[in-house]
Amino acid sequence: MSCLLQRATKHLFIGGTLFVAVNFAGSVANAASLDVLWYGQNSVYNTSINQLAVAAPTYDPEGDGSLDWDLTIWNPGDPTPDFSAFDVFVIGSSGRSWGTGFEPSRLFNNKTAIEAARGNRTLLSGQDADAHFRNNPGPIPDGPLGFLVNAVNWAGSGTGTGIVALPDGCSSQAAPSCSNSEWWLHENSFLKNELEGYVSYFEENNVVIPATTVDFPVNEGLTTAGLSNWITSSHIGFNKDIPGYLSINDAGGRPGFSVTIVTASEAGGGTSGTSVPEPSTLLGLGALALASGTLLRRRRKV
Repeated sequence: MSCLLQRATKHLFIGGTLFVAVNFAGSVANAASLDVLWYGQNSVYNTSINQLAVAAPTYDPEGDGSLDWDLTIWNPGDPTPDFSAFDVFVIGSSGRSWGTGFEPSRLFNNKTAIEAARGNRTLLSGQDADAHFRNNPGPIPDGPLGFLVNAVNWAGSGTGTGIVALPDGCSSQAAPSCSNSEWWLHENSFLKNELEGYVSYFEENNVVIPATTVDFPVNEGLTTAGLSNWITSSHIGFNKDIPGYLSINDAGGRPGFSVTIVTASEAGGGTSGTSVPEPSTLLGLGALALASGTLLRRRRKV
């Protein structure tokens, strides 16, 4: 059974249509949400992801609006989801050394469906931010928390289903239990064709945000210092010549390599998600629905 994050909600029936208004403690600058599908691992890992989802709407370092997450965790044994029903699909750190019980067969078995739903935004990173958040889930916005929230919000704010994929392994020189590739380069991976020949497994602790991307929404609230010195900040690097991608975080100790890349055409895009009408707007929509007998709900992405 999927693990669905439960949130405080207000239900309004208007013209036969159900609207749900989310009520979080604290102030949220704008009412918007994302439908987030997260690849489930073991119970400890899943618990930390639920904690992350609760923290996500509190992250707004520039005061320009935050997003809440409608989180569904896709666990082994669950029915295969409709990937196109989600704004973003997140696959967390999966190397054996993380001890999260990652098992990639669901990705391989559903390659075609994932490819069909995949949208115009993909973020790939060698930073195991989910593992560091799990080990220290406190409010560290300029670090794992901010990195994860930005990544999900950016990938989920495009068209189609965005993708966030965190490291699938690490260098065996750093940890004997590591595997050099759990799934990225597998023959049935939806990422294989674009990554093959451009991925290297090495340890990096000096992460540098390039001057050209420091003001991009995907890096909101983050600094070079905040992304560095996590004991090991990144386990995978990408050749910066990889077609179709742009580095938003460079490998400071390896010129020519990055630790986080995003779809180049969307790199500077926003993180404002899917708009949700405020209650005052809902009343106006309700009047329109009563008059016409039909209310069409349109999802808008920016």
